[in-house]
Amino acid sequence: MTVDKEKLLQFDADHIVHWVMPVGENAGHIFNDCKGVTLIDTDGNEYLDGSSQLVCVSLGYDYNDEIAAAAAEQLKKLPYMTTFWGLTSDTLINFTERLVKFMPDGLDHFCFTNGGSESTELSFQLARLYWKRKGSGSKYKIISLHNSYHGTSFGATSATGIFKGMFSSGYVPLVPGFIKAPSYYCYRCMLDREYPSCGIQCAAHLEKLIETEGSDTIAAFIAEPEHGTAGDIPPPPEYWPMVREICDKHDVLLIADEVMTGFGRTGMAFCVDHWDVKPDMIAMGKGICSSFIPFGGVALNEKVHEGLKGALIPGATYSGHPVAAAVANKVLEIYERDNIFQNVVNMGEYALKRLNEEFLELPFIGEINGLGLMIGIEIVEDKANKKGFDPALGKMNEIREKAFEKGLLIRVTDEGWAPSNRVSFGPPLTSNKEQIDEMLDILYSVLTSVLGAEINA
Repeated sequence: MTVDKEKLLQFDADHIVHWVMPVGENAGHIFNDCKGVTLIDTDGNEYLDGSSQLVCVSLGYDYNDEIAAAAAEQLKKLPYMTTFWGLTSDTLINFTERLVKFMPDGLDHFCFTNGGSESTELSFQLARLYWKRKGSGSKYKIISLHNSYHGTSFGATSATGIFKGMFSSGYVPLVPGFIKAPSYYCYRCMLDREYPSCGIQCAAHLEKLIETEGSDTIAAFIAEPEHGTAGDIPPPPEYWPMVREICDKHDVLLIADEVMTGFGRTGMAFCVDHWDVKPDMIAMGKGICSSFIPFGGVALNEKVHEGLKGALIPGATYSGHPVAAAVANKVLEIYERDNIFQNVVNMGEYALKRLNEEFLELPFIGEINGLGLMIGIEIVEDKANKKGFDPALGKMNEIREKAFEKGLLIRVTDEGWAPSNRVSFGPPLTSNKEQIDEMLDILYSVLTSVLGAEINA
């Protein structure tokens, strides 16, 4: 380690608090460059981005110049414009016109935010405000799922069901009015059922919960169309159509948290498009701008928008920022122009085929599934009874660290804080076959080296 790097890392540890890292520490690496689907550190080491960092760098790193030019042009023209008091910018309007073309039919009204957590938080506020304005102020409860992740703000943390208290126990009490329903997760069903003979009881239980709590107290149900942070866990295909029907029956708003799944991650513009389901609200972030700049939003259907008409809604200083809108507009243009979502379909099918043919037969792989380039790989100690490795063994962190040493950035879940041990494979939507192969070759080598000896012992 050079003296300069050592000083920079020490300053970083002393002055910069990192998320999901003990305060006062860092990982010992400094990044300063990128290309294609590769990150480069200050020592010149290259790392294939097998997770799109936080499943957010959708376009990878080949479009930097084009998007930087869009941002620079806007900075020179109009660097900031508030959206308070009904003011706006032509850039925001132009972006919104393009955005409408990506949305499920009818979701064409928007509140803009600075990212995913703000988007989910705002969706809760809007749901409660909607019912209060309808004269149903008793409808304030928000139902979410046990394995869900919805962000870091107080409401979003209260809705989140994953982590087993790791990130919330220090902040209790959380926001009242949030309740949990069983998650979809066919491999490890919380209700001890088997798909498809189960009748999709995870969805049916939502209706029982609404009836038990009283539909006159439930404002909304929120879920990720595919669980992300829990390990890229897709639902059975019947799930979302069923919950849409249940919410309609009981007059409950349906919110899709598409912060991670939206904008092509699963091969469709939005994940709910796989089942032709139209929520009442969609929370957006990450892929809306490929994380080139903080940006997000909440899409509303006509019913919710009409119910909110005339209301005064507080916002954030940077909501609808023209530079963010210019960047997001260029990102959406690229998605469409370069047929990025079709690439996701093609590469997702290719990756899943390779994984099922080469990885699934390994004795420590329980299941492999996912939509598009949002694929989860279940790691087990015993394939017959689905028993996972004891979190105390640190196997999942070892997998992540070994992959990093070999030049691959991946995300993992661990039974210590998640429902199971899973590797999440979610490279940039621009990834080609050669890049997918290189990532999977490294991953195969890592899994067999870390877990093969354990199984064969």
